[in-house]
Amino acid sequence: MRLKSITTKNYRTLHDLTLTFSKNYCTISGRNNAGRSCVIRLLSALFWVRTRYPWQIDERCLDYKDDKTQWVKDAAPILASFDLEITRHEDPALISFIEKIASKTIANPLVALCVAYSVSDGDDVTVSITVDGERVDDKAAKEIDKRIKDSNLLFLYNSTTRQDEFIFGRGRRRMFYEFVMSTDERKALEEAGKHIECRLRKLAKDHTEGLSKILGRLTEKYEVEVSPLEGFAAREMPLGINLKDKNVEVPLSDWGSGTQNRTHILMAVLQANRIKTTGSPDDKITPVVVIEEPESFLHPSAQAEFGRMLRHLSEELGIQILVTTHSPHMLNQEDGVSNILLARETKRGKSYETVRVDTSGENWMAPFADHLGISSEEFSSLKPLFSADKSRVLLVEGPIDKEYFQLLQKHSLACDQLATGIEVVPYGGKDTLKNTLLIQFVLRKFDRVFVTYDLDAASDVRAALGRVGLREGADYTGLGVDQAGRDCIEGLLPHSVLSAVNGRETDLVMKLGSRDNAERRKAKDALKKLYLDEFRARTDHSKEDLKELAKVVRLVNVRLNAQPGAPAGVSSSAALPLRQSRG
Repeated sequence: MRLKSITTKNYRTLHDLTLTFSKNYCTISGRNNAGRSCVIRLLSALFWVRTRYPWQIDERCLDYKDDKTQWVKDAAPILASFDLEITRHEDPALISFIEKIASKTIANPLVALCVAYSVSDGDDVTVSITVDGERVDDKAAKEIDKRIKDSNLLFLYNSTTRQDEFIFGRGRRRMFYEFVMSTDERKALEEAGKHIECRLRKLAKDHTEGLSKILGRLTEKYEVEVSPLEGFAAREMPLGINLKDKNVEVPLSDWGSGTQNRTHILMAVLQANRIKTTGSPDDKITPVVVIEEPESFLHPSAQAEFGRMLRHLSEELGIQILVTTHSPHMLNQEDGVSNILLARETKRGKSYETVRVDTSGENWMAPFADHLGISSEEFSSLKPLFSADKSRVLLVEGPIDKEYFQLLQKHSLACDQLATGIEVVPYGGKDTLKNTLLIQFVLRKFDRVFVTYDLDAASDVRAALGRVGLREGADYTGLGVDQAGRDCIEGLLPHSVLSAVNGRETDLVMKLGSRDNAERRKAKDALKKLYLDEFRARTDHSKEDLKELAKVVRLVNVRLNAQPGAPAGVSSSAALPLRQSRG
């Protein structure tokens, strides 16, 4: 099952709103009180998130008095509709139930299911359901709605609330993992559970007699009854959790809050996948996983790693994971439109309804900029970074530099090859490197990063890179030679390439001295492209011609700890001194 969209009217701050969700990993973010909690509460209304134990009380999720939009004065009903997508492969139990209860045959492998609620003054709730655009009768709608709620299809994990613990002995706390059982497993445990419950009833009777005897001393007389919870032993099966670190076994409850939180979230994802992949067709409906603030208690670098893991798990397992977050590292960095950004409209200084900020097309960066507290314009240059799918990244100044290094990954020249496991990504100019917030975000996005820049920008760039803890030679290097006109990547090219282009393009070379900045920039860009074309066209460069480029390639390969490709005419041991010098 996957949630495609929610449409609301007159529900809290979601006065008139439609939210669409991506099929795998989707995030919901925004400032405090923007409406994220309202969305989660609505999901609970659809899936009826029960309390985990029989002694806890379920909370009503749709209440007219509490949930109606406050500034709407009439008695209009609360409306909430949920567009779902189910398939016969992943949700056979629900499809079979709909066919039976609605007396209809579903031929489509992909089924559009819409569940809509109307709550009127007085808390009268009406449910209507359409299947592939065809409405079922009211009786069938109630039964289908009940089946959805009874199936426990929402794995809701709130990172900000304390998780269940049991206390043993002298205040010793242990945390438990409650796993989901298949139908066959549940039946086997139910048989064993009957014997356990018989024994528990006998023990309860003994406790009842002892407690009655003590209470009999009071003036007011009580009748005491103590009984085990029927079916509990077979319905829920808690397992103690220990984690090992360097062969030391420690209960999960003794680890830090971040480790505990991350472990519980991963267990929820794995349970959802177990339901999807095991069990009989009569019992199988794929759940949706909702995680509130998974970044809680984690260092930013750990958030970045965990965010990548959740995105990959959602894609790999084919499970929809919805995340509410305040962290840029938890946003979907591969598909910007999957990031829902909520905001509140303000009128005369007062906050009113929740609206969705456009994150499509060129507005993809809005959620990232909102989390980092910078303008969207500052972030827009980093778009190429979000399509990068490798863990080792070489950051270069612009698209021309990218073409040079990609050429150095695939060539037959007398020069080391740049390792193919390295992704070359442009960062959009030196101003990006001067923004320490952006650079820190980028560094945490990937496992390893090496930065290059043109030497003519060294005075602006070095200090900024140093402020985020990067070291020259180890984490970044300037490109070019310390000579006027050659303090850029073109300064590393063979002299024959520069001479050939400059000799043919005297007019462009002369324009480099123009007083008009635009004219000078245009000429420089044109020459850069011509230098690249000339370098690419020639195959007769000697080892001496390419020695400056070879130094940079070896440095990048070593610092990103990547295996270089087999160079043409150069031994792979050429990089060994640099590798040894790392210590």
